Amino acid sequence: MPIFEVMKNSKILGNILLIGLFIAVVNTVQTYVLYITRKFGDIDFYEISVHVFGLIACALSLVSTLLAWKLAESWSLKNISKIAMALLVSVLIYAVSHSIFYVTERFVIYGIGTSFDMLVGNFVFSTVMFHLYISGLTLAYLAFRDKARIAVNLQSVEKEKEILQYKMLQKNLEPHFLFNNLSLLSGLVRHKPAEVEAFVEDFSDVYRYYLDHTKEELVSLQEEIAFLEKYVSLMKKRFGDAYIVDITLTDQTGFILPCSLQLAVENAVKHNRASTEIPLVITIFRTENAVKIVNDLHAVDFTHSSGLGNEFLQKSYELNFGRQVNFIKSETDYTVEIPLIL
Repeated sequence: MPIFEVMKNSKILGNILLIGLFIAVVNTVQTYVLYITRKFGDIDFYEISVHVFGLIACALSLVSTLLAWKLAESWSLKNISKIAMALLVSVLIYAVSHSIFYVTERFVIYGIGTSFDMLVGNFVFSTVMFHLYISGLTLAYLAFRDKARIAVNLQSVEKEKEILQYKMLQKNLEPHFLFNNLSLLSGLVRHKPAEVEAFVEDFSDVYRYYLDHTKEELVSLQEEIAFLEKYVSLMKKRFGDAYIVDITLTDQTGFILPCSLQLAVENAVKHNRASTEIPLVITIFRTENAVKIVNDLHAVDFTHSSGLGNEFLQKSYELNFGRQVNFIKSETDYTVEIPLIL
């Protein structure tokens, strides 16, 4: 298990133990206060008025805690410090509000006064019996809610960052595609000028497809295969039979990222040497829910790889579909496995 997972689990366990300890301490104090109250006090716990008083005390506790939390938030404290400070402030707010309520109730309803000792005694009893539980659990909920909200915000920021990187890759890929094909045209001008016009026509069709579809999330596999065949015909005009692309997809159902097959073929061409005598064979076939592009390894050692095409494929599938593109290198071949969206 990674160290950060252990730390995360330890922190969660620590929080649970802290809450459990708080509840145990409060419950112990409550039991003691109830014992003292039953032994020396005169409260009748069966009276309706006592329960109404308890409900009002709980409401005052909740309001006091929410006000205290708002104040603690404005002080920019760390999580544990914020909870402790909010609990302390809530006790102070509760002391004032509960005392006012207690004195008013005795005077208005019963027409009697309240001594200082009675006020203190009733506050201690009410705080232990009602406020500590209400305030403690409310603060725990508010703290966990804020922590979850921060986690969601961080996740959202990371997602936006990844989308921005994806858009930048997409923008960088367009000149990358154009440059590679203009390089083919340059070679054709030098070696086979008679074929330039036909190449430009085919290239226009290919580039038009690229411009029309790169902003789309998906195209049908059938469309992508048709586009790839045009791209392969451009390759043949430049390289002859040095690169053999064998497309064997009888089942062309499903959808795929636009230009993804072309990117895989382009990378195979870029990173491998080939000739008519020793051609590079690129095989494209389907396995249940994916298309595999497999080429022999005739690696060109001096070729600098930016990794732009592979990175674009990977990020596109991760961000748009939550799927992985697999890149597998063995001693004899290189495989790109692109998932189909069915």
